[in-house]
Amino acid sequence: MAIDNSSVRYGEEIAHIEPLGIEHVPESERHGKVWSVFALWWGANVELATITTGVAAVSLFGLSFWEAAIGLIIGNVIGALVIGLVSTYGPRLGVPQMVHSRGPFGFFGNFLPGILNLIAGALWFAVNTVLGSFAFTALFHVSFLLALIIMAIIQVIIAVFGYNMIHAVERWMVGLLTVVFIGVSIFAFAHAHYSLPFNTHSLGKYTGITGGIIEAVGLAWSYLLGWTAFGSDYTRYLSRTTRSTHVFGNVAASSFISCLWLELVGVALATIFPVAASGSNPMALLAGIHPQWLVDLTLFAVMLGTITANVLNIYSASLSTLVINVPVKRWLAALAVGTVGAIIAYIGHKTYYVDFENFLFLLAYWLAPWAAVVLVDYFLINNGDYPESIFYNARRIIGRGFWAWVIAIIVSIPFFNQSLYVGPIPSRWGHIGDISYFVSFVVAGFLYWIIGRRQTVVSSESGPSTAESGSL
Repeated sequence: MAIDNSSVRYGEEIAHIEPLGIEHVPESERHGKVWSVFALWWGANVELATITTGVAAVSLFGLSFWEAAIGLIIGNVIGALVIGLVSTYGPRLGVPQMVHSRGPFGFFGNFLPGILNLIAGALWFAVNTVLGSFAFTALFHVSFLLALIIMAIIQVIIAVFGYNMIHAVERWMVGLLTVVFIGVSIFAFAHAHYSLPFNTHSLGKYTGITGGIIEAVGLAWSYLLGWTAFGSDYTRYLSRTTRSTHVFGNVAASSFISCLWLELVGVALATIFPVAASGSNPMALLAGIHPQWLVDLTLFAVMLGTITANVLNIYSASLSTLVINVPVKRWLAALAVGTVGAIIAYIGHKTYYVDFENFLFLLAYWLAPWAAVVLVDYFLINNGDYPESIFYNARRIIGRGFWAWVIAIIVSIPFFNQSLYVGPIPSRWGHIGDISYFVSFVVAGFLYWIIGRRQTVVSSESGPSTAESGSL
């Protein structure tokens, strides 16, 4: 049953802790402009983790600049379309992304995606905090541990305040981040070795050029998939009358341009500093940039970019904590996520690139079929029309979408291809790279469309609303 928010008064206050958790946002609390989501996703993506995604395409898969660019363009087109579409749910439904997921997955069937999203948020926080702490250490010459503690505290405080504070911070930071990384781009593209050939001595020797490009597609898509489960978290306060095309356009354009831009910067830097690109400390990539003042300014921008990305990770992970019925306040969940993420960051900071690549692919393995299910459910099954009660009805134990999701993941396992596990198909045909996320996306979407259509027919014949049916 939905929670009554009639007494909630949040408005556009920035310095007040957001009172809502995963409750439906009433129309009286709707506020904000649609262009703010462009600034939000731009600020979240203009950071060093995006650059290291491009670096991985060269240092891990052995691609040349142009080969990497092809894969990254395709991956970002797919990723931007998906995150743009799910972000349109926010104004229409007024609930967080993982609350909408209860529709096709069921109340308890959604627990597993919710747990995975909570873990993903904590791990993304760790990944980005490693980068920000490296930058802090290089700029201020303090220990990594001290830098990590300071960075974690700043990020957690912002996430604790919640939605309005996060949007405000993104707007404040976006201009400076853009200017600094334009400077880095000028250096990187001016000095890049565009004729550098495919490197068979990298991990690319196991996939070849074609497989390496497919891996780059998956890497870029995986990066944006990591944000997909957060999409409507940052649009749900917008007025219900906000046009979906405007939401989609702002989110998709911001995500595509910012990610592709910074990833290509990473590709360029990897061709200039191949040794640094394969090392464990990504700051080595920036050490060779000149003049020195640009290096110092870039290190400061890396710290800010860590904040703009991680406040989203903490906030959305805290919402997932509530989605799986952990009985805590949202701000306490944010504090816990930040603490756990900081510990993980300290443990894993010495093997950054390999861990980062594995992390992105592991994200795609569950997020790609999840995204397919929620897209089909919203656009093809329910046409965006849900009773509010469906998201809070604990009697809807497991939805049909859960089974489509699980089956799709199982079907995709033989196609896995990364350092933790290589499935039988890429073991024999390495040139196809890792296509497991494409397989799971298509299988989950098609399977759920079939059983969802059947669910709709049964519901229309028996009387209950479509949205309330389809659970065990």
